[in-house]
Amino acid sequence: MASIQKYLRELDYAKLLFAAVIFSIAAAEPSYAQNFSGIQSFLTNIVNAITGPIGIAISSIAVMAVGFSFMTGRMDWTFAVSIILGIAIVFGAATFTSTLTTL
Repeated sequence: MASIQKYLRELDYAKLLFAAVIFSIAAAEPSYAQNFSGIQSFLTNIVNAITGPIGIAISSIAVMAVGFSFMTGRMDWTFAVSIILGIAIVFGAATFTSTLTTL
């Protein structure tokens, strides 16, 4: 047992790690990942979720919160304007981006 502990204490872990990294790089196969359809569909699903029914429901709740604060007399105009601008940016972002990419 003492000889194993002595061996582990004297072992140069930096050289061992370097050798493992070099071996991993040398043994790795190229992935041939030229098709990004998985990433593209993932990001498209995120945009569709935000601008779809989920985004509409969240926006409706935000507008209701603004209306409720207006109804109770606790209206903060910066809060209301930031809600309206945020909704406009979220739902206009896809159209704005597609317009820029077609130029």
